[in-house]
Amino acid sequence: MTDDAAEGTDAAPVPTVRASDQEREAVVTRLQTAVGEGRLDLGEFGQRAAAAYAAATTAELDQLLADLPAPGTGQPPVVEVVGERGPRRLSTVFGDVRLSPTTGPPERASTVFGDVRIDLRGLRTSADTLHLQLGTVFGDVEVIVSEGVDAEIEGWTVFGDRRTELAPVHRLPGTPRVLVRGWTVFGDLRLRSLAPGESPSRWRALLDRLAARRPDLPPLP
Repeated sequence: MTDDAAEGTDAAPVPTVRASDQEREAVVTRLQTAVGEGRLDLGEFGQRAAAAYAAATTAELDQLLADLPAPGTGQPPVVEVVGERGPRRLSTVFGDVRLSPTTGPPERASTVFGDVRIDLRGLRTSADTLHLQLGTVFGDVEVIVSEGVDAEIEGWTVFGDRRTELAPVHRLPGTPRVLVRGWTVFGDLRLRSLAPGESPSRWRALLDRLAARRPDLPPLP
């Protein structure tokens, strides 16, 4: 076979097509639907939505939907997300309440001599708004949401502080609004946002950042 013939069998390069704002919004809308279907959690949605808004080509957008069924291909209608559910009300004494729910979080949780921490980053829900009522005596109340989720905390403390630490980023469309009503005695009320995969432990997060900045060591001789 001649060189000219071999060159003729090469596949033509796929042209690069620039993505439009409308196409980016369409991908985010599909991702939003996937959250309601239970296919993505809020952390995954946040990562993909950010990548969609930053995408320069349609090929990059297609990659974000590669593992999701196309709309109108016989998929069942969107229904309420169900799964393993904990109690709607949870209380304990001399112990912590630490939950990372993937479906419905408890509406109320309280403890005495312990902390209440609810991490909502792995939540899959089609609800527009989530209401949480949390309290503790001799402990802290903390709620963690994904960056880009609209959240608010209100309530009262006795010998404690109320702090909100949400990243100043654009709200991710399709995510629920989280409303927290809390109270503590000898403890703090805290609401904060974290990036997907970031450790809720402040010491662990600090060590991870230091490890990422550490220069690579030269190979041993």
